Amino acid sequence: MKNTLRLSLVAAVSLFALEASAGGFAVRQQSVTSQGASYAGTGTGAGGISGMFWNPAAITSKEGRNSEWNFSYINANSSLTPTVGTGVLNGGAPGSGNTAIGALIPASYNSMQINEQIWLGLSNTAPFGSRTKPNDYWAGQIYGRSSKLRNINVTPTVGYKPYDWLSFGFGVQISYLDVSLQRVIPTAATLAGLAAATGPNAPTSQLAGDGWGLGYTLGFTVRPTAATEIGVGFRSSVRHNLQGNLRNPGGITPINAVLNLPEMLTVGLSHQFTNDFKGLASVEWTNWSRAKTAPVTVGGIGAPVTGIHFRYQDGWMFSLGGEYKLNQQLTMRAGVGYEISPITDNVRQVAILDNDRLWLSIGATYQWNEKLSIDAAYTHIFIKDPNTTINAANPAFLNAAVDLVAKGSARADLFSVALKYRWDTPPARLSNAPVVRKG
Repeated sequence: MKNTLRLSLVAAVSLFALEASAGGFAVRQQSVTSQGASYAGTGTGAGGISGMFWNPAAITSKEGRNSEWNFSYINANSSLTPTVGTGVLNGGAPGSGNTAIGALIPASYNSMQINEQIWLGLSNTAPFGSRTKPNDYWAGQIYGRSSKLRNINVTPTVGYKPYDWLSFGFGVQISYLDVSLQRVIPTAATLAGLAAATGPNAPTSQLAGDGWGLGYTLGFTVRPTAATEIGVGFRSSVRHNLQGNLRNPGGITPINAVLNLPEMLTVGLSHQFTNDFKGLASVEWTNWSRAKTAPVTVGGIGAPVTGIHFRYQDGWMFSLGGEYKLNQQLTMRAGVGYEISPITDNVRQVAILDNDRLWLSIGATYQWNEKLSIDAAYTHIFIKDPNTTINAANPAFLNAAVDLVAKGSARADLFSVALKYRWDTPPARLSNAPVVRKG
């Protein structure tokens, strides 16, 4: 009984750690404006105050008091089709079906200019999160029946603009992480593939835990010329101390875990080529390889259960785009991005069917009046097939109970809208201002 409980605990916690640590499932949908250009130009003020997610200095890009509300819907499809005969369950059990579940992701930003040099702001975002639900009866059910991860991040921010060409920003991340996962318990009956044990009513293990963490953001923007802006932003790692329970048919075991979500560095560039056209580019690096071993202990006792070993590489995102101002009310934008996933073929598990991605995006901003504007964006994401190989011969899965060799497929579409509102009245602009001459 103790060995069964330990095996169930180790496997469930391993799934939990993978779910929370997939770069491809970090939530990038934080700015509708930036999404329209595949996130080219993030790190600069090109995206407005929502750019403070990547670089807190972007808060100084808008004068006065401003608010922005972003809403993105992710319509994703991902699945695994096992290779027949590669494992005990694979010969008769079906594939996963669509493991992805659509999600609505909100993000809000507020800024207030105190004087010519100081801005205060607050953002409410979800930097990490996902939800998956394969078929109850499928070939990889002992590695995952469902997963749910929710992250809420509130960041008070201050911006400082000592000169027209230079801005700095700093923020404090207050982060909440909540995880729940289910999987079939690897008993002798399930490992033997017995129908009663592997069907929809097979005994299930559920792991649930949550916790808080603190981090920071900092960055700067600089304008070497009147037409060019460069921005550099950094989001620190956030350490979460999670407390929860492992629920089995035989009882409940308290669990503690320490999980460090990775830091992120963004460098952005925007250049105004003409009065109507602006070019945008960005490079983003996420330090997923920093996570080496996450300690897991039995709650109340402190006895170590296992060390979860991560074998991820760093994540990268490269973006290029632009925006064109058709008239005083309408601005169009488009962009392309290529993302290098931190998850490689030899370490991919069933909870996160992620791989390298190609982003193609279009977007627009309509200036309704001097205070209100509306943004919209659409993105299609092409994802390289996330094939999966789980077996004892793979060094990443030395504790593999059942071989699972499967062909993966994945794709996603993003539909997003945003409202931007300036609460104070913009100063009147003189259309026929006199020319000031010296002497």
